[in-house]
Amino acid sequence: MRLLRDWVLHNWFLKVFSLLLATMLWMTIASPTSAEIGLEVPLEYRNIPPQMEITGDTTNTVQVRVRGSVNVIKGVSSKEVSTTIDLGAMKVGEKIIPLTPQNVQAPFDTEVIRVSPSSVRFNLERTISKVVTIVPTILGQPATGYEIGSVLLNPVKVRVEGPESHVNTVDSVPTLAIHVDGRKSRVEQSVQLEVPDPEVRVQQTAPVAVRVEILPKER
Repeated sequence: MRLLRDWVLHNWFLKVFSLLLATMLWMTIASPTSAEIGLEVPLEYRNIPPQMEITGDTTNTVQVRVRGSVNVIKGVSSKEVSTTIDLGAMKVGEKIIPLTPQNVQAPFDTEVIRVSPSSVRFNLERTISKVVTIVPTILGQPATGYEIGSVLLNPVKVRVEGPESHVNTVDSVPTLAIHVDGRKSRVEQSVQLEVPDPEVRVQQTAPVAVRVEILPKER
């Protein structure tokens, strides 16, 4: 027993130091190496209030930086990461919303380091609708000695819908072009509408019936 005690106490400082060094080396080897990955993921706007919609130059995707062990990170894809903004309690007006790691849902055992951009700007507007006139778009000239007479449409009006600021600027909706080049008789066509503003929607899918009378010029 004395020999064992003497052996333990002999150069005890060096023995303790060696043990600590070996422990630290083992922890370094055993600990998984961390890694980071950058992903482009969609930005989802959730819980948009009823009869409201987002306008402006909205951000559709964000860059997310995710960190984790090498084994975990190499299996992470953009399909497993999502970034969301909750609009449920928001009112009408311009919004500047900060984006933080709290807006990001990432796989377990990973850490969201950074989100870029750090904020998004957009407008939240009321959705309104109104009835406007349909205007025929007629291109070309009839044959020599003929002229365009009456132009009949069915229907003559249509309801449009969209963000308030956009719908308020729309007074009429044109049809696609109806060509009358060289015609000597009536032109009848079913044509679709062409709304210049992509934010404005037409509440009608059926084409518009257009009849253009071509008459001899009076001498």
